[in-house]
Amino acid sequence: YNDFAILVRANSHAAPFVRALERAGLPYQFLASRGLYSKPVILDVISYFRLLDNCHESSSLFRILNLDFLGIQEQETASLTLYSHKKTKSLFETLQDLPLLPKISAKTKEKINFLLALIEKHTRLAKERGVSEVFAAFLEDSGYLKSLVAKEDSEKIDLLNQFYKKIKRFEETAKDPGLKNFMEEISLELESGEEGKLEFDPEKGPDMIKVMTIHAAKGLEFKYVFLANMVDKRFPAIERKDPIELPDELIKDIKPKGDAHLQEERRICYVAMTRAKKGLYFTSAEDYGGQRKKKLSRFLIEMGYSDKSQIPNPKSQNEFFRRKAVLVKRNKNKLPNEYLPEHFSYSQLAAFQKCPLQYKFNFIMKIPIKGKAVFSFGKTMHGALFEFLKNANEFAKIKQEGLFGPGDNKNNGGNFDYLAGLYEKNWIDEWYESKQQKEEYRKLGRKIIKDFYEEFSKNPPKIFKIGGAAALEIPFNLKLKSYTIFGVIDRIDEKEGGAAIVDYKTGKPKDRLDFDDKEQLLIYQIACQEIFKIKLKELTYYYLESGKKMSFLGRDGELEEQKRKIIEIIEQIKNSEFSATPGWQCKFCDFKDICDFADRS
Repeated sequence: YNDFAILVRANSHAAPFVRALERAGLPYQFLASRGLYSKPVILDVISYFRLLDNCHESSSLFRILNLDFLGIQEQETASLTLYSHKKTKSLFETLQDLPLLPKISAKTKEKINFLLALIEKHTRLAKERGVSEVFAAFLEDSGYLKSLVAKEDSEKIDLLNQFYKKIKRFEETAKDPGLKNFMEEISLELESGEEGKLEFDPEKGPDMIKVMTIHAAKGLEFKYVFLANMVDKRFPAIERKDPIELPDELIKDIKPKGDAHLQEERRICYVAMTRAKKGLYFTSAEDYGGQRKKKLSRFLIEMGYSDKSQIPNPKSQNEFFRRKAVLVKRNKNKLPNEYLPEHFSYSQLAAFQKCPLQYKFNFIMKIPIKGKAVFSFGKTMHGALFEFLKNANEFAKIKQEGLFGPGDNKNNGGNFDYLAGLYEKNWIDEWYESKQQKEEYRKLGRKIIKDFYEEFSKNPPKIFKIGGAAALEIPFNLKLKSYTIFGVIDRIDEKEGGAAIVDYKTGKPKDRLDFDDKEQLLIYQIACQEIFKIKLKELTYYYLESGKKMSFLGRDGELEEQKRKIIEIIEQIKNSEFSATPGWQCKFCDFKDICDFADRS
């Protein structure tokens, strides 16, 4: 089905084709460039957020009461709204009067009490935490996310991920990244006509017929293209004049001769036609609603399609789809192999080895999860040390070139105050369970930078150069057979006779390293040797909390074993059904609360 595309001039023109494909049972994907905020799953989240900002927002509460995961009967919801109107109360006040409502079943009362407790809990959370934490808490605590996972509804999960990215962008730029400010921003966007940008990659995803605008199809090709709505006033479209037209004398650019709008429409038609590799089909109809019959597009007439006998009989047009519909047993929620990542990382391989279902949740379905204090802290330390060493290295280079005198080191990027400032600048103030935990991590971070600086001042590392630049936070893409492994190396130091890789760890060191513990650095060693042609002398895990370093170097046999293992795991991933492997490790899994197979013993 990926061979077929239906192209339309405007998003609104796609509706009849989407409905027809739906009725025929044919798998399709409508790829619009906007409309994120109007997607039902996002409307659910926005409605819940509105409740946390104002619990008496009755229309939002009504939407939440009708969500599938609550399972409240329509008749009971109707009884609640009737009581609300009769007593001139908000729907929230009505829910608080539950004991007075005889027509509501005990089971539904239990669900409503659960919802009220949830709203109260998340309202408190919204006053203390950022929007992303409230978002993750709602999805997990309510059971909403678990419901989507059970249905394997990857499309809705993808939309939630897109909205989560919107939230993270807001948090990065807002002075007050709270829910109230976020909802004010969303309200302003909606009032101004902004519908929310939709991200999609037409070349990825499941085997489906693609329905999209011509604009979205730029740069893409399909075996068979259906160019729809080839009628007058639809394609070419009616020209929309600018509200305020500039006089020709004020326009410096050379204006095209003839009808500029028609020329642009003809260019767009050409773009659409050249998307087809093998077959191109034009469609038109006499009736699109309205009193007058539609005329053929002038573009079709220019191509010699003025004789109606050349237009295929409607019956033969539909026959192809009828035959195909019989062959298709549609399952929207099934995740095909096309969703597998194009590139793999060490963390992906490790996740699959622990539990294939965990891998599926994280890297295929990309289920939004709560962050963790340990990750926020780890990113803080990596960011601070990266900036510190980068600036210290640059200053050392300048000083070596004689641009500063010996006493001119006020802002040299190598003093402790500078490092302490970078620590505060890079501090990620998210996902800590309590103020106490946050303060404990903050103190630990201050101890780490103090110890790090003491060692740095006694024995400053000489950072290796790659292409003239300091080898800090070095990304790589390693090819093994037809697969690509990507990663980022924290640091490469100069070492007598070669170089040494250093990887920071914020956890506790082990007494000894076995082969599994070495895997990450073995991958880095392979990348350095094969991509950057660096002669390595040492691989080091640097445990920041204790200052302990554990070093080794992969032997040829270990490197070959690591390559073989990587290829083997990736091939297992490509052929996997992603079954769960429950066990003791479930208690540490991010998805334990939504997984039906989790070991909770």
